[in-house]
Amino acid sequence: MATKKGGAPKRSKSTTKPAKTKKAVVEAEPSSPTLPFEIDPRKIEASLNKLKEQVVTLAKKGRYTKVRFKFRGKQLLPDIPLAAVVAVEGATFYWAGLLRVLVFTLAGRAVIDVELVNDSEKKLVLGKEALLSGDLDEALALFREAADMDTESPAVHLNLGIALKLKGEHPMARTALERARDLDPRAPTAHEAERLLKTLSTAMVVAP
Repeated sequence: MATKKGGAPKRSKSTTKPAKTKKAVVEAEPSSPTLPFEIDPRKIEASLNKLKEQVVTLAKKGRYTKVRFKFRGKQLLPDIPLAAVVAVEGATFYWAGLLRVLVFTLAGRAVIDVELVNDSEKKLVLGKEALLSGDLDEALALFREAADMDTESPAVHLNLGIALKLKGEHPMARTALERARDLDPRAPTAHEAERLLKTLSTAMVVAP
């Protein structure tokens, strides 16, 4: 097979180790704040202003760059730059027409989901793909870019720690995993980070 040519030793070595961490990588999905919001057809402009205020409040808690509108699980529009949504002009242009159509179609109140999106999610997904394919250097580069974009994401730090551990960079792996654990101690990412920290400690003890 083609994979047996040109670097077979490297791929066979790398694909074995990431397989052990596949569960952690797949389950550590990034989380984006989602705001269910009810639109009152009798007070559309007031609803727009209230929604904008809540978007701004959520945006201040993280490094988000875009807003995604969904209705019943389906995306309504392409992702909209956060700056355009926060701006009065942006709110009027992007939201008013959409919401009026929804209200007209449903002949009543409509509940839409407003999701804040961070571009680090794309880097994280690409990093996972690189990690699972055995390309540790590419995975590390992508996870580091994601961490620069979103320093508060447990999933980013968890996957960065996994890649660093596989690379043999134990001190940096420990830092990343501890960060993933401490950001949200009750989340699944924290439990997985704690488990990996224990295996990291064992690896450091037996390392020559």
